[in-house]
Amino acid sequence: MNRSKMEIFIVGGGEIGKALTVHLARDGYKLTVIDREESVVDSMSNTVDVISYQGNGASFGTLKELNANKADMFIAVTNSDELNILSCMTAHMMGAKHTIARIRDVDYAKQNRFYKDKLGISMIINPELATAMEIYRLLRFPMATRVEVFAGGRAELVEMSVSENSPLADKTLIEINKNMGINLLICAVVRNGEAFVPKGDTVLQTGDVMYLTGAAEEFRKSFKKLKLPVKPLQSVMIAGGGRISRYLAEVLLRQGAKVTVVEKSRALAEEFSEAMERVAVICDDTLTYFDAMSKSDISNTDAFIAMTENDEYNLIAAMYAEFQGINKVVSRINAKSKLKVFQAGSRICTISREDVAADRILGYSRSLLNAEDNDAVESLYRLMDGKIEFIEFKIDEKDKNLNISLKDLRLKRNILLGCIIRDGKTIIPRGDDMLMPGDSALVATIGRQIARLEDIFAE
Repeated sequence: MNRSKMEIFIVGGGEIGKALTVHLARDGYKLTVIDREESVVDSMSNTVDVISYQGNGASFGTLKELNANKADMFIAVTNSDELNILSCMTAHMMGAKHTIARIRDVDYAKQNRFYKDKLGISMIINPELATAMEIYRLLRFPMATRVEVFAGGRAELVEMSVSENSPLADKTLIEINKNMGINLLICAVVRNGEAFVPKGDTVLQTGDVMYLTGAAEEFRKSFKKLKLPVKPLQSVMIAGGGRISRYLAEVLLRQGAKVTVVEKSRALAEEFSEAMERVAVICDDTLTYFDAMSKSDISNTDAFIAMTENDEYNLIAAMYAEFQGINKVVSRINAKSKLKVFQAGSRICTISREDVAADRILGYSRSLLNAEDNDAVESLYRLMDGKIEFIEFKIDEKDKNLNISLKDLRLKRNILLGCIIRDGKTIIPRGDDMLMPGDSALVATIGRQIARLEDIFAE
């Protein structure tokens, strides 16, 4: 189906709704946005090519008037879980094909299976949990600025910068693969804001951002060979006792890490302490607590995560933690924030709950919508504001160019086959490898969008 004929409804014009609207409109889908606030509706109408409607997105009358029964995708991302559930349930009963609901409440989130099986909700996104899991993946590799998993966790996509002292700086890809013996593939490089697919003779430069793919277990082995830090997390400090911090603390405790949470509000600190008995909760200002820490305590802290609601405070605390020599530092910012870390060479990672949620929904939406024509897209990762996409395809016998050596096939410009997963094993593609039915394949594209596997091959 032509994208311009695919209809997507978005209920809620907040930060997540706005990000989804901008990206999906850019992709050429027909969009209808519903919000109760007139100012939000007016803003959407003036900035994006969409149909904007002021009203209640859960109202049968409103949805009937707007023909929501024809929706290929119906997404509810208001601040109310109840409204999102009711909106999706109503749209589904009216005939909408796929529905996605933002659900934050922990009790509701535990009922995922019920909502999917009985109420027809295709996907449930919990922004706080998704953000916590993204932070956890970042913590596994101190040098990484983003980590995504695909193929059921058997393979990973890692974003990292080339620092001045990196063993990869001033090396060609051929040198890195042959001389350093790492079993990873550098799929894309961003240099001075421009993305490109590197070749064997491409020389990595200080300041480059690169994207690597490979088997999950190979990253740790390869990073050790490169003498990059892969020390298991033993002690993590978190500023802020909100919901993201709680989810993050839970997963860190399961991995055996010691977790300290610093929360200025006594009420929040007490609530966190009661809910998480194994976490050391300190009621104090984070910067004040830093000053009271001994050098030994700071040197034994593997990571610092700034998760308060204040962007400026988070970045100041993060810069202070980096100055103290803490290996891995992550700072939360709001999607609308224009704050940046201005220090050249800073290793601080910034993360936005709204952007994480929007990315998850975008990837899922695009995979479902692409599947309308070809049931092959497993997942989709969108990076650099959509300039780079990584798409996971499931291959069946109907796909073209199977059982042919890759050296005998020609890929289109700015497309690269990142890895092949076969029988649970991850293969870094070489010339003699071939695609076979039953494989999963991760494809990297720059500056173009593809919906089918056959789109990657030149005629």
